[in-house]
Amino acid sequence: MRPAAWPSRFVRRKQADLRKLGPANFLYTDGETLFAHGHRRIQAATGEIKPPGLFLLSCRCVHADETVDAHGVSIGPGFQEVQLIASIPLTDENWRPFAEGEIVAVSAGKLLASVMP
Repeated sequence: MRPAAWPSRFVRRKQADLRKLGPANFLYTDGETLFAHGHRRIQAATGEIKPPGLFLLSCRCVHADETVDAHGVSIGPGFQEVQLIASIPLTDENWRPFAEGEIVAVSAGKLLASVMP
């Protein structure tokens, strides 16, 4: 990915437009890179609208001779790197909250960049 193209003008423009309307968490892909923008959301504990809007979990693992099968997804043996993005942490692992207005770029399972507002 070319540094000048990150984040794309489209993503920056949509980020600014949507944030004016209220909480704006979104995922966008150009077919090669997934862009995720975290803003705010209704927090279950308090009912307040505030950050974080999204959470990120980076996972790296090695399955030497195993294939991992789960709910229609199969990952072959070897090194795997994945980035999981969700509105709330889905497990007890160390999910990192997005900063308000943060944009991350992910491609081929790798976290390419994170831009703070």
